[in-house]
Amino acid sequence: MKNFKLVAFTSLVLVLSSCAQTGMQIGTNLTLCCPGNYAGYSEYGLEMVDIPLFLRDYVSAEFESSFQQKGLTRNDRINDVRVVLTYEQVDLVPGQEQIDPFVRIERLNVELNYIAKINIEIFETRSNDIVWSGEVSRIHQVTPGEYMHEDRARPYFYQAFQSLLESYPTSGS
Repeated sequence: MKNFKLVAFTSLVLVLSSCAQTGMQIGTNLTLCCPGNYAGYSEYGLEMVDIPLFLRDYVSAEFESSFQQKGLTRNDRINDVRVVLTYEQVDLVPGQEQIDPFVRIERLNVELNYIAKINIEIFETRSNDIVWSGEVSRIHQVTPGEYMHEDRARPYFYQAFQSLLESYPTSGS
């Protein structure tokens, strides 16, 4: 009975948040805020770890657009903080076919249920201490015949990054 309730709950969550829905809500979760010297930060470097190629350009652009509104400019060579964006995939169905997130899949022959998560960690360059972290994530239910909708997802990434970075102090404050 307990397993049935878990399966029913998981199924309900997947149906309510599947890729076919009209909204592309991306969740956010702040995991660490504000132990750094934010007044002294003016430049940042950006690293992308395991971000699938088909996501890399627009995830980077939308994050940078949101982060630069905090008063920082990108400088990958000399910077005060280092931002690391890392992709993580959490499969929701034990034993489901493993997919490679680095390969853009146009058409699938199986249904896939997973959480796609981008972890954001900001390290102070001088000390290598983590000074801020959070994540954006979305539950996906991909059925045979579906494909990725990057153009449609782009503004939702921007909104998610904007929402998550609300807690990040503005540079110089």
